[in-house]
Amino acid sequence: MKKKLFGGGLRCLSRRAALAGLLALALGVGGALGSGPAMAEDNELVWGGAMPLTGPFAKAGALGEKGMRAYVGYLNATGGINGMKVRLELQDSGYMPDKALAIFKQVMASEKNAVVFYGDSTGFSKLVAPELNERYKILVGGTSFSTDIADPEKHPYQFMPGPTYADMIGILLEYIAQHPKDDGTPARVALFYSNTEFGRDPIAAARARAASLGIEIVTEIETKPAGVDVAPEVIKLRQAKPDYVIFHGYVTSVWPEVMKQALQSGVKATFMGTFWAMEPMVVRQLGPLADHYMGVFPYRYYWEQDKSVTLATMAKVTKAEYLPTYFLQTWFSGMIFSEVIKRTLEAGKPLTGDNLKASLDSIQDWDTGGLIGVPVSFKNNSIPVGRIYKGNSETGRMDPVSDWIQLD
Repeated sequence: MKKKLFGGGLRCLSRRAALAGLLALALGVGGALGSGPAMAEDNELVWGGAMPLTGPFAKAGALGEKGMRAYVGYLNATGGINGMKVRLELQDSGYMPDKALAIFKQVMASEKNAVVFYGDSTGFSKLVAPELNERYKILVGGTSFSTDIADPEKHPYQFMPGPTYADMIGILLEYIAQHPKDDGTPARVALFYSNTEFGRDPIAAARARAASLGIEIVTEIETKPAGVDVAPEVIKLRQAKPDYVIFHGYVTSVWPEVMKQALQSGVKATFMGTFWAMEPMVVRQLGPLADHYMGVFPYRYYWEQDKSVTLATMAKVTKAEYLPTYFLQTWFSGMIFSEVIKRTLEAGKPLTGDNLKASLDSIQDWDTGGLIGVPVSFKNNSIPVGRIYKGNSETGRMDPVSDWIQLD
């Protein structure tokens, strides 16, 4: 007897077709970019998404969209998921949570085979939660690494493709603790963050972890996420005399100018960032000052293809000389969607939100093809793993300076 995959839609394919799809995936055949033409509705999976293709994060959104489309193009060219193809339904949200929510509802109303959705922000992740939990119940990923989402009780159908913001700063503080000062005095750290929900997210957790590690927080500076006269804030850094300055809550603005002015004015500190401020194209603009910048990143960078089958596959599919961090994040999100769906199908279960989330929670010691350098496990909707990289002004790259750090 054939089992239903949805309430009244897809049905399991024959074992021969499923095996053929798995064989094609194993062969690793590259595919063209794009999601390809729509297939017969009863033989496809629909992935929805809201991406910030306009608005303040349009550049990152456009690069992220390319990553998701590239992954789905590759996936479909190599047999899909157990023989079923994926169709993407992505729309521009303008980085507005209300608009992203409207896109989500539109996809859910028009696509009976929608199984997963990719959101554009923490704002969307929180806004969608009530109706997602009570009514729609599908698996949702996205750009956010919000610490709040790491609560399976409040967000049972959501996940992050890496560590939370609190874990990112926790990994930075662990690295600082592992490299004590020569004179034995506690490391002095400044927290520099934006006055947004994004910026304030990990600060309380950072204070607690710093205290547990014997690290002194000597100042906290909060600014707007863009359009800031940084000179007064640089004066505060000079007065605080930190050994490290940790930036959070910015993408491409504010923190580079703070770094430049602070170092030029005599601040003797190492500057650190979290995921969205770890794009080498931005760090490269610092010139020689890039050598004073470090940060946490959950993946290998694109030039580490010799250590990662996944990165080598990206290179084969895209033929790109370089792929940015935003691209890596969405490609990996696609990998997670695919792995979760595949596990659910192979367990003979319908693609409901509860079954998909159970499959997500079953991911333990998963090999990501070397994109992350250690086998990873999901814990509280996230993957609490990262590595510290340091800017290299001569090569324009970010060089690893630590092993992979996993938080309990």
